[in-house]
Amino acid sequence: MRVGIARAAISTALVVVGYFGLTACRIAWAAPNNEAESAAADPLVTEARTFSVKVDGKPAGTFTITSKPDDAAATITVSAVADIQIRKGPFTYKYSLRSSETWKGDRVTALDSTANDDGKRHSVKATAADGGLTVTANGRVRAGRADVLTTTGWRGPDPKARDVNLLDTEDGSETVVQVQTLGACQVAINGQIVDGQRYRLTGKGVDTEWWFDATGRPIHQRMIWDGHKVVMDLTGVSK
Repeated sequence: MRVGIARAAISTALVVVGYFGLTACRIAWAAPNNEAESAAADPLVTEARTFSVKVDGKPAGTFTITSKPDDAAATITVSAVADIQIRKGPFTYKYSLRSSETWKGDRVTALDSTANDDGKRHSVKATAADGGLTVTANGRVRAGRADVLTTTGWRGPDPKARDVNLLDTEDGSETVVQVQTLGACQVAINGQIVDGQRYRLTGKGVDTEWWFDATGRPIHQRMIWDGHKVVMDLTGVSK
C-alpha cells in the first residue's frame, strides 16, 4: 500500500491519492476546539493532522502526520502513523507504517521507518552524507538524493517544478515523478473557507493527487491503486 503513497499490495500513502478528474474541491470537517483552529493557521507550532482512510468508499483506517519544529536546530521532525485494515469475504488485509523524517529547509536529513504489509516487514533508514543521503532499505545500502519528497506527503512540490524525486518511506526506493499543478481549491474547515492548492504526481507505479493549504500543509490525499480508489480526508488538527 502506498500510504501518503507508501508502497503496498492494495492501495498513503495510501500515505501518502489518485486523480479522478476533479476541477474543484470542497471538503468539510469540524476542528475539535479553538486550539486546533489556531494550530491549523500557525505554521510553526507542533501539531498532529489525522486523516480518515477509505478504500472504495469504505472506512479502512487512519493516517496521522505529526510535525514538531526544533527552532535551535532549524529542523522539523515529521512522524507518520498509518493503521489500515480491509476485509473482503473471509480475508482481512492489514497494513501499518511508523515513520520519522527530519527536514532542514527543503531537504531530508534523516529518515527511520518500519512497515508491516500484511505480514511482510520492511525497514528503511536514511542519513545525510556528502550532500545527499545514505539509504539502507531492508539491509541494502545505496546513495540517494537529499532534494526529495517523501511518500508521507507532508511536504508538497515546488509549484514551478516539472518533476521531482519521490522517496518511498516503506521500501526506500526512489522514483522520478512528473508534477502537474491542477489549480486552486477551497476547503471548508469548521465553517471557514481555507484556500488550497492541488498537485498531481505521476510516474512508474505512481498516480496520486495531494492537496495543501496556504501554509503548505496537507489537507487531502487520493489515488487509484491496483484498481482501488483510496481517499484520505482530514478529520482533525491538534497540538
